[in-house]
Amino acid sequence: MDEIPDPRTESDTAGARTTDTDDPRDGPERDVRLEAVVVRYSADSDRCTLVPRDEPPEAMLTAWLSADLETVVDLEDAR
Repeated sequence: MDEIPDPRTESDTAGARTTDTDDPRDGPERDVRLEAVVVRYSADSDRCTLVPRDEPPEAMLTAWLSADLETVVDLEDAR
């Protein structure tokens, strides 16, 4: 596995697609750009948080996903 970049110097982005369903609360299908932010802890597991890129700042407060860094793998490695 490749070394994880320091989030203070660069960030990773990944394209994700939302899915259009029959639920009227869901919006239309669109591309969403995500930014991966890695926070390193000395006494705990490092965390990777995905937040929407190119969205209003308010979206970062409500639309995010965090996981222990050791559980995050590169997409190419998972194929």
